[in-house]
Amino acid sequence: MPEISKPLCTIDPDLLDHLRQLPKEKRSIVGTVIESVRQAWGAPHAHSGIGIRNLGSAIYECRIGLNQRLVFQSLENGLYFHFLGTHDEVKRFLRSHR
Repeated sequence: MPEISKPLCTIDPDLLDHLRQLPKEKRSIVGTVIESVRQAWGAPHAHSGIGIRNLGSAIYECRIGLNQRLVFQSLENGLYFHFLGTHDEVKRFLRSHR
């Protein structure tokens, strides 16, 4: 049986700048979550296990701890990670980017 390739991941330059300002431990956690999303993508039963939630228009979020969300988009050429913030910050981000 052929292996299904996993999507490419791209990180928005603004998000990358934000991540570089975080402590090393937090950056490591975010990196692990990004890789988990990449590995689970295309397997809907795995999405709920890592907290992926559809926000509409091919935009999704996943949890990082209790109060942080990572917003990403499913594009034709892979996953594009846009934003990291609290629930309220994500709501503001979505309003400003729709």
